Amino acid sequence: MKRFILFCVLCISVCTFLYAKVDIRDGKLRLVIEDYDGNFYLYRKNPQGNYISLLDSKRYSLNSGFYILYGKSVQKLMRSGNLSIFSEETASGARLTFSSEEKFICTIDFTFLASDGKESDSIRIDTAVKNLSHESNLIGLKVFFDTLLGENSGTHFSTALHGSISSECYFNDMSREQWIQSANDNVSVRFLFAGDNITPIQTLALANKDVLSVPVWAPVFVPDRKFDSLQSYNNSALCASWEPKYLMPGEELNVCFYITTGVGRLLPADYKTLRAGVTGTGNVSDKNGDALSAFKSLPPPIDNIRDDTDAYIRFLIGRVRELEENPAAASREEIARLQAEIDAVLLKAAGR
Repeated sequence: MKRFILFCVLCISVCTFLYAKVDIRDGKLRLVIEDYDGNFYLYRKNPQGNYISLLDSKRYSLNSGFYILYGKSVQKLMRSGNLSIFSEETASGARLTFSSEEKFICTIDFTFLASDGKESDSIRIDTAVKNLSHESNLIGLKVFFDTLLGENSGTHFSTALHGSISSECYFNDMSREQWIQSANDNVSVRFLFAGDNITPIQTLALANKDVLSVPVWAPVFVPDRKFDSLQSYNNSALCASWEPKYLMPGEELNVCFYITTGVGRLLPADYKTLRAGVTGTGNVSDKNGDALSAFKSLPPPIDNIRDDTDAYIRFLIGRVRELEENPAAASREEIARLQAEIDAVLLKAAGR
């Protein structure tokens, strides 16, 4: 009997070690990282105090994660890829490390930020991939997020220019789209891919999760194919990749982007709003110490009326509503620019 009890204690100890995880509750967010497979989960607190998952967190269908291009092969960062995995809490958040002996080490830092300068509602993700081999190697990074909030809302995704995206598409530049949002009536999440110190993407795709989660650098998908069909229902996902580089021994590839969150009618912050609200050690300014800007920038003006004009107008009106709900976030300069931009766009639209 004693041997059986000792065996059970040993099994529990081993399982606890294997599945040791980081579980941080900071402000309005909760971040959970599992050591065993390197899985991470992100939650947003609702007004009732409950944490709502922002990504698909069911173990049987969990797909979110990072992928590495090393030479000609692509692999997901997980234990089955013969990687060592370690996670830990840091002073400002958490760190997740994947290492492949004599190949590479990938460090992912999660830093909690507060867009209103009070409680954490956003995360900065800094990823560094270091070449551990003794020769130059082609190394690239991509991230896959299995989103779920917009799947039952009628709007799978939206951007700064498009109020609704319900079919597969891709972008080679996010300077105008700025962010990808997944939302329902209760909570929302934005992935920010444009900003002063955000690393420009090579490609960003919105498609079926089974298409984007395969270990290839450029998944094959069908542009304009609806997310919901007989073959696929509520399976939309996001995948962003950054341009691969030949790294010399010891050289690093660095990537930075942000995730912001919202609840109810309070929308997630965009980059400029986040910059204006963040203070202290979580400063969003880049390594050169650029001063924080209190003004929210608008997308480049539309010179020629195109099919996305209506979406652009909706974006401007949406920003006005944000300021109505939070007047303290507004400045006279921004209000004047918004009014002038709306008038200009409406005049152009009336004359098309």
